[in-house]
Amino acid sequence: MNPIVYPLGSFILMFLLIILIVQLLKRRGVFNDSHQQVFDRLVTEFALPAIVLTTTTIRAEWILPVFIVIGAVLVTMLVAWGACRIFKLTPAVTGTIVILSAFGSTYTVGGPVLGAVFGLQSQEVALGQVIGSVGFALPFFTLGILAARYFGLAEKGEKISLPLFLKSIFSSPIFLAFWLGLIVSILFSTFHLPGADIYTDIFTDFFVVIQHAVNLLVWIAIGLLLRPVRLRLLVTVLALVSAIHLLILPALVFAGGAAAGLPVMQQSVAFIMAALPSGAIAAVVADRYGCDGKLASAIVICTYLLSLVTLPLFLMLVPGL
Repeated sequence: MNPIVYPLGSFILMFLLIILIVQLLKRRGVFNDSHQQVFDRLVTEFALPAIVLTTTTIRAEWILPVFIVIGAVLVTMLVAWGACRIFKLTPAVTGTIVILSAFGSTYTVGGPVLGAVFGLQSQEVALGQVIGSVGFALPFFTLGILAARYFGLAEKGEKISLPLFLKSIFSSPIFLAFWLGLIVSILFSTFHLPGADIYTDIFTDFFVVIQHAVNLLVWIAIGLLLRPVRLRLLVTVLALVSAIHLLILPALVFAGGAAAGLPVMQQSVAFIMAALPSGAIAAVVADRYGCDGKLASAIVICTYLLSLVTLPLFLMLVPGL
């Protein structure tokens, strides 16, 4: 059995069980639709800022795979947007497709899977954290949120004032926390400024607790988002997101790594991170900013299941990985 199948399958099973429990509790009246916004805000304005305020050591030799991933993400966003234009989809659906096609579960799935396969203290896990934090999170916390907000406003038919629009994004807790966390990470972890040990001692335990809570918060939010979706729309969007996110994105990362002559370890980690299912956090952000949240939740669940086939198959078919 491919070594990645068991940890990935176990993680997805836990994800589905929590969603099932949330749905059952919702039927019993413990949860209702009014709780959705509460969990969306907990994820986007408390948990995510706490996640990104962590230190990540960025080594010079890891800069190239990070740039390859960022380039692949940008191309993927453009491909997804172009496909939505061709199919003349609504702004809310377009925003959902764009961010789910470009951004995967690098935090909620990537770290645990790499840790289970290579070991929690391995170089692969460290590189995975860098790729997840900078390669995927950097464009997500900038362009991803901009796209979700833009298409959410367009769906409501609201007139978009560029200065006010940019102000609302750049002053959001997620955006501010991401850049603050990235700056702190570079100053303390990369340049080893005085005070790094104090920073680590004070904040590490707090961040670990929050990070462990994020998965539960995100999965509860996904469970609350899950509602009936028109089958034709679901099939169309799932086909688009699956083709772009599960096939085109990892293919772009692999091709870029091969062209750049990346070492096998770097290429393998970048490829695995790119081939993960669509991001559960991205689905919550889509709903938070006015895109189609119930469609996003259904797509995330479907891509989680599909990745059980696509990711191991890719790893078997691609030479050198």
